Amino acid sequence: MPTRLYVFGSNGEGQLGIPAAEIVYTPTIAPSWAGGLQAIRGGDNHTLFLTAHGRVYGVGDGRKGQLGSLNTETPRVEKFNYLYHGVSFCAATCESSAAVVNPVGGAESAASTLYTEGASHWGELGLGDITTTVGLSKESVRQELPGRVIDLAAGGWHYVAILSDGSVWGWGKSRLDQLGPKLSTQLKIRRPTGIDEAVPFPPVKVVCGKEFTYLASSPSTGHHYLLGRDKHNLCSSMPSSIKNWKDIGATWHAIFVLFEDGSLIAWGKENMWKLIPEGLPPIDRIAVGSEHVLAVTREGKLISWGWGKHGNCGDLKPLGDRVRNDMVTGFWNDIEIPGTIRFVGAGFCTSFVLSEVEEEVPELETE
Repeated sequence: MPTRLYVFGSNGEGQLGIPAAEIVYTPTIAPSWAGGLQAIRGGDNHTLFLTAHGRVYGVGDGRKGQLGSLNTETPRVEKFNYLYHGVSFCAATCESSAAVVNPVGGAESAASTLYTEGASHWGELGLGDITTTVGLSKESVRQELPGRVIDLAAGGWHYVAILSDGSVWGWGKSRLDQLGPKLSTQLKIRRPTGIDEAVPFPPVKVVCGKEFTYLASSPSTGHHYLLGRDKHNLCSSMPSSIKNWKDIGATWHAIFVLFEDGSLIAWGKENMWKLIPEGLPPIDRIAVGSEHVLAVTREGKLISWGWGKHGNCGDLKPLGDRVRNDMVTGFWNDIEIPGTIRFVGAGFCTSFVLSEVEEEVPELETE
């Protein structure tokens, strides 16, 4: 059956993949998209889309080279711009993009290829003293990581990759311990560097907040570890285990863990909006943006909560006085999406839903 990509939220630079408009409250079909999705990663005003076939497309603000270093003449990219193929993982900081191409076959120790493009304020390009890739070729933004990458994530200004041997590599802003306390004295890590931190287990999953890094072991063991300061009690409020986790996400200042039984927990900053609404039904999947959450219930319904000022939580008018200061807190907003939801994604005040719809069969004309 055909699929449709519904988008809503902040779109001042066309980062939703539709013509630019400051706010899109109602889920709108992105007409230039067709195909499956594996991941969506949002920067400040740009979005990366990774397909199930390993192709990466980008939309939004490309002026810093984050949507292709040689393609910066158009300030806004409102239709999906092809960037890379053969990609296993992609990620985005505020003004940069990264893509990893893993080796095909061969030993696990074979090097993977890393591409980074855009602007580097804190070394997030990982290209040494290069602060912008505008005008540089693909070969110029290419480097190697010493092994197969099994996960990749980005915060506001830093990247972290997990290799198949269990080692953790990072680059970018480091002054707040997001790359481990031993690297924090350098403030900026300008090259991919092994994080010399005693992570007490081989991690398989990484997510990043604005200025922290969260690592998790396999769901069967449920170990987890945080790199960063204990701001908003991110360290001191960690549960003892996250065994049987299904998915993990992070806002700028909080961590969300979805479990196989459909339950959801969270900890971190909660003085703006309540991280887990009361009476939350069992959840099948989540997508966590900079300050909001999309969730698909086990009944297949789409709900959202968090800071919805930019339309990223859908149209809030029907909620009336329950919404104050654009916060959907303690409850959720129901969002109508036609068809069967197959994928959800979230970025910097942006929301994306891939839905499978029944193909309309034209009626036969009769005499």
